[in-house]
Amino acid sequence: MKLFALLVSWLVLSVAVSFGQKETKGQTFTSLDPVGKADENFAPGLLQFTDSDLAQVLDIYRELSGRTIVRSSSLPSAKITLKSATSLTRVEALQALDTVLAQNGIVMIPQGTKFVKAVAAQAAAYENPPVVDLPREQLPDCGTYITYIVDVKHQKPRDLTAALQPFARMPNSILGIDSARLIIMRDLSSNVRRMLQVLERIDRVTVEEAAAAPTKKKPKARIKG
Repeated sequence: MKLFALLVSWLVLSVAVSFGQKETKGQTFTSLDPVGKADENFAPGLLQFTDSDLAQVLDIYRELSGRTIVRSSSLPSAKITLKSATSLTRVEALQALDTVLAQNGIVMIPQGTKFVKAVAAQAAAYENPPVVDLPREQLPDCGTYITYIVDVKHQKPRDLTAALQPFARMPNSILGIDSARLIIMRDLSSNVRRMLQVLERIDRVTVEEAAAAPTKKKPKARIKG
């Protein structure tokens, strides 16, 4: 019975995605795209998996993204459970899948415009996730693996890295370069959002530095005779 329900859900979603592809023929999608890139909405409960095999979930991912999935041979044999409670756009559906896959030790990494890699989370440090430069508020709050580069204004990057490390999820995901005044993050998008929020609070001029900073002398007023 469970297998029958899964098959029906897969067929319905595949038909819905195929119908949407008539309007988006030739386009590919990722969870990093603007939410409004594809206008179609999938009804609540349409994205549904119950202890589903990873291969079935990746088939749906391929349908939604329009991309070829390059799958690592070392992926964990996860069973995926997910049921959408609200209507979702195509991009939101991909964000949901990225998140549930990351929760099960699998990271999805967009490559160019036609491919997406599926790799085990412990091997992600050896991959090259896309560099994203969106403002913090526009980063998707999901489990997509990204690279984000931050210009440090006041503090030493290595000092800030130590403060950010507890918020990281991926191994060796934060690199501080003092000479370039940069921090490079390679982590899930939702974690990068949190770390950027922390950075906004701690990358500030200290009271001591502000007091020691030279002040500009006001020019003396000149009296014209």
